[in-house]
Amino acid sequence: MHVLRVKQFENLTPYRDRWDQLANGCVFRSWTWLATWWNHYESLRPAQSLNVFLVFEEEPSEKSSERLVAILPCYSDTSFARGKVLRFLGDGEVCSDHLGLLVESSNAQRVSQAIAEHLVHHWQDWDLINLSTIDSEDQAMDVLVRTFESHDCHVRRQSGVNTWSVALPDSWEEFLAFLSKSHRKKLRRLNKRILETGQGVWHLVETQEEFEIAWAILIDLHQRRRVSLGEPGCFASTRWASFHRDVAEQLLREGRLRLSWLELEGQPAAVEYLLAENQTSIAYQAGLDPDRLAEEPGRLSLIRVVQHAISEGHRSIDFLRGDEPYKAHWRATSHSTSDIQIVPPRSGARWRYQAWSYLRDARKLTQEFSKNS
Repeated sequence: MHVLRVKQFENLTPYRDRWDQLANGCVFRSWTWLATWWNHYESLRPAQSLNVFLVFEEEPSEKSSERLVAILPCYSDTSFARGKVLRFLGDGEVCSDHLGLLVESSNAQRVSQAIAEHLVHHWQDWDLINLSTIDSEDQAMDVLVRTFESHDCHVRRQSGVNTWSVALPDSWEEFLAFLSKSHRKKLRRLNKRILETGQGVWHLVETQEEFEIAWAILIDLHQRRRVSLGEPGCFASTRWASFHRDVAEQLLREGRLRLSWLELEGQPAAVEYLLAENQTSIAYQAGLDPDRLAEEPGRLSLIRVVQHAISEGHRSIDFLRGDEPYKAHWRATSHSTSDIQIVPPRSGARWRYQAWSYLRDARKLTQEFSKNS
């Protein structure tokens, strides 16, 4: 196999369709998500540079998309303390879950060998690979990391933040049967008293005009709710807000956006920002009117979200990372992730990593001492 490192995003355009084939329907690995992310985040630090690794079958002269078998979508971030660190595109404040090596499972071993060989023995302009929130069930990533270990790289694995998902049956009534008796009773009562009587009206965005309305509601309700909890809210970051506005509009055109809002007495009370992939609805962000919490707008909105996902034939709702209590209450199950650091078998990189690790641990001890003193 032949590994090609691409440093300019426009040089990846010919492989866009193949990129999405290898992403296998995962929104966070898709061309739309990652290309848009790079467009908004590439200037975050002047020391950032693109490093996407394309893996082709042999015969390097034929770099056609048909011969592209894998993509490792990375960028490098350089600092004095850590040197040149490779990270996945989409990493950071956007919180893109399920990132990984884009490859068909049948090619994972050969591709991993080619990538490790290239990075360890041929392109050595890196000091650390830092991978966060990697799905523990991702077999291709497990093969890749183990292959780096076999090339004498130092690998450090730590438990990451759990992700959560709930399986969906064929009907709403079957879904209710999964829940606790008290929760099931409450949902039925809310559905019958508010939603079925028209007191609560649910709107699903299907047009650009509806998008404009819903997006303004999302910003307003999300920010008001987070500020009421003493938090800044996601939209306080102009870069985050700009990225999501851009990518959400693209996903709407592609039929992969599920943005909705719930009105009570004619006023927006809850909003849900979801994405769609294969047979999964992805609950990315939400907002609530902090002045109407007693009316349970979040629960009412989620009833409609679940009902719509079932009507679309989706088999699960992905609640993504974080151990918020409501997820288990809706019978979601947790999935473990790992934070992984890979250090090449070069003395300079290892000394740098050991020094940084020592300073990190010393900082943690100092913080713990300050808390307890």
